[in-house]
Amino acid sequence: MATDAARLLSAVADALNALENAGMAVDLAGGAVMTPRGYVMAVGDDRLGHRWQARTRLWTPLQPADDSDDD
Repeated sequence: MATDAARLLSAVADALNALENAGMAVDLAGGAVMTPRGYVMAVGDDRLGHRWQARTRLWTPLQPADDSDDD
């Protein structure tokens, strides 16, 4: 199932890039397609037709800042 989700998200990114390569500007309200298994968003160098990429949602959560004065 995870492989299917990754493949489908990749297909969404490819479709968005194909639209831009065909001369159609693409912008998403909110900036990304979000799913429980991953997301597609514009990343990189903003070259039209190359900026949409799929990512997994597996990331390390940010750690809270250490506000102690123990330095």
